[in-house]
Amino acid sequence: MRLLSFACGLLFFCFFSDLSDSKVIAQESVLEAAQIAGQVTLPSTSTSSTRNFRGSAYRNRGNSSSTSQNNSESNPYVNTIVSVHPLSFSIDNLPISDSVRIVQENAVFTPQVTPVTIGSTVQFVNNDSFYHNVFSLTPGARFNIGRRPTGDVYSKEVPALKWKVSGLGPIDLFCDIHTQMNAIILSLDTPYFTRLEEDGTFTLKNLQPGTYELRVYNRNTELFTQRLTLEESENKELSLTLTN
Repeated sequence: MRLLSFACGLLFFCFFSDLSDSKVIAQESVLEAAQIAGQVTLPSTSTSSTRNFRGSAYRNRGNSSSTSQNNSESNPYVNTIVSVHPLSFSIDNLPISDSVRIVQENAVFTPQVTPVTIGSTVQFVNNDSFYHNVFSLTPGARFNIGRRPTGDVYSKEVPALKWKVSGLGPIDLFCDIHTQMNAIILSLDTPYFTRLEEDGTFTLKNLQPGTYELRVYNRNTELFTQRLTLEESENKELSLTLTN
């Protein structure tokens, strides 16, 4: 009987020792996340364009001029998107971007470039005191929401674009009432992306170690791409220059 009790106790100890060792192994196998930080330099631009207006009946005469620029227009950095696309591993169940809004105010789309993951829903919000319309002729993402009054909110799901190049799917937006209005929804197949700060800096955190292609999208420059490999717990610093 004592021998049986001893054997059971030994088996009990070995079982839980194995569980404990398994936990240690599992904990040791979890890789520490990496991070990328950097500075992007855009080419200098000195363009002056005359905007063409139509549909003045839909504008409030007391409203501020439609040509007035907000921060999104005047600072090109905030409409530049940095994304990293995994090459050495795949992403299952791509997360959907939450609470994405494109506002129409002072006859301007804000932001000018809106990055989202495929399948996310974007809301178009009319904050002007006159009618707006939003439409796109982009292949695979054509739509027209019609003319919408002040305060109207319209939701649109971003499709998976089969034609997109290098994992980027720019969807062009326009307003048929105000022809100067335009913007872009940037459809992405990665959850790792960010908008540049006003000084051109960026940080991408919680990246799984592996090989990526980094891309910098600005609608007025060539698409910048760079292949890079991140080690466990690595903090990589980059300095990137875009060209026209």
